[in-house]
Amino acid sequence: MTSQDSADWSAEQIGQFIEGLATAPGGDEGFKFGDPQASVTGVLVCWMTTLEALQQAAAEGCDMIICHEQMDYPYSFRASGAENYLTWTVNRRRISQLVQHGLIVYRAHGMLDHFCILDDFGKLLGLGEPVVSEELFRVYDMPPQSVAELVEEVKRCMGMRHLRVVCRDPERMVKRPGLPWGGLGLSLNVGYIERLLRYHPDVLIAGESDEYAMFYALDADIPLIETSHVASENYGLRHFAEHLAANFPGLKVIFHECPVPWEAR
Repeated sequence: MTSQDSADWSAEQIGQFIEGLATAPGGDEGFKFGDPQASVTGVLVCWMTTLEALQQAAAEGCDMIICHEQMDYPYSFRASGAENYLTWTVNRRRISQLVQHGLIVYRAHGMLDHFCILDDFGKLLGLGEPVVSEELFRVYDMPPQSVAELVEEVKRCMGMRHLRVVCRDPERMVKRPGLPWGGLGLSLNVGYIERLLRYHPDVLIAGESDEYAMFYALDADIPLIETSHVASENYGLRHFAEHLAANFPGLKVIFHECPVPWEAR
């Protein structure tokens, strides 16, 4: 990018930059709220437009939010039937904040998965270079270790005290992890898991999973370690925020780290 006064950056310019990073935007991506032609002096990057993220954007003087996940429930504002769910409690509260603070929202989902999020999950786990890197499939080689040992290493890398583990024998030796990051360990994405298994991983380190997918892993006879959807993607989103700041001189860029929403007691 060429240097210019930060007040001259428009939301549309920022959106065009994102769309040139890796792959064309999907149907769920793009501007979701606000005026794309408006000038932008501050951007907040976050996993989801939670109330905490919206409040930080306002407090930091940001006028644009780039989120990875959808900003509303259950789908985009541009979908038909919006009148049926815009008054849902969370949607109403989020919209109120967006209007009150004059915020623009741009969703970058698959584009950022391709650009950095998936590969950054492997880096966060200390797995080195993948031996399989095709489309959105990543498989790695590592020194043989038991599932129990790998769980402890994943905890250390993720900074998490507790993980959910699907494995009949924790002493089983593994050496070829595959990464269904984000929400690709969920049952609604079990087709992705099946395609990943064709690359012959012997353990899966996932973002978010659920019991339907866990039974799939059990019957497929492959251990599955669940970390967290948001935790598996925050590292890559921070990377993206740094990249955005480096390419837009004078633009204030803030990364809001959405926390893991649950705790084990």
